Amino acid sequence: MNAEQQALVDRWNGFLAKIDERLAAIITEAQAGVDALAAQYQDDTTILSNAITGLDHRVSQLKDKIEEAWDGQVEEKFDDMEIDGFLDVGLDMRSDFEMAFDEKWALWKVGALAGYYRRMEPLVKAALEKPIYCTQCGGDMELPSRKKIVSVNCAHCGAVNQVIPEPVVSLYYGAGAQAVAEEKAEPIRHQIERFRQEVDRWRRAREWAAEPIESMEKWEQMELSYWTTFAQTKAQFLGAPLDQELLDSRMATFRKFSLENDQRWRRAKGLS
Repeated sequence: MNAEQQALVDRWNGFLAKIDERLAAIITEAQAGVDALAAQYQDDTTILSNAITGLDHRVSQLKDKIEEAWDGQVEEKFDDMEIDGFLDVGLDMRSDFEMAFDEKWALWKVGALAGYYRRMEPLVKAALEKPIYCTQCGGDMELPSRKKIVSVNCAHCGAVNQVIPEPVVSLYYGAGAQAVAEEKAEPIRHQIERFRQEVDRWRRAREWAAEPIESMEKWEQMELSYWTTFAQTKAQFLGAPLDQELLDSRMATFRKFSLENDQRWRRAKGLS
């Protein structure tokens, strides 16, 4: 890379750094807002969802500035200095930055949502400790589960009672379990995306050679790690066995649409 090319790279890096600073400022502001919402609306995530929708718009507008700058002037400058793939240097810088940008925002969002649910824990605990009385005789009732709808015969009078959890309990063990599992697994999803980017660049450097089977096997294992982490975290949160059906279903879908349409993979795995 000559001096002129290095100067352009430095200017492009400087522009991207300013975008990163603005994203960090949005996240700092957003976290303060989420903390305030959580204190005021402890058992209502609708307010949070609406706030995040608005923040998504701001972040999208900020990211659009990268494309505007690239299309408006930066790409032309890299193209003018094109020697030994210099244009790809600029493209890769943009791609790397946009991936990191998306990761930071996605990680903040899943963390904010999971944290919102975790703050509900005292409310959930209090709801679970409330006594339940028979609707017929008023006697105390023991329930097999307080986390889902159950039908129970009263031990005192035999009447059948259908008991519905309080809304905060249903929310916590429903959407809350999902959010906490997503938070735990999200970093693995980003590792997968980075790996796929590396594969694309490896292929590009070799005139778009086919991806090695070993690389595809690594992809499969990373995907398995993601869904195993998700399922294990959700099961732990719920105090329930791992949902093997969910894990098998997600992996079957991944293999069908990401691997089994490759004839080399099919032959390597003995598929017809």
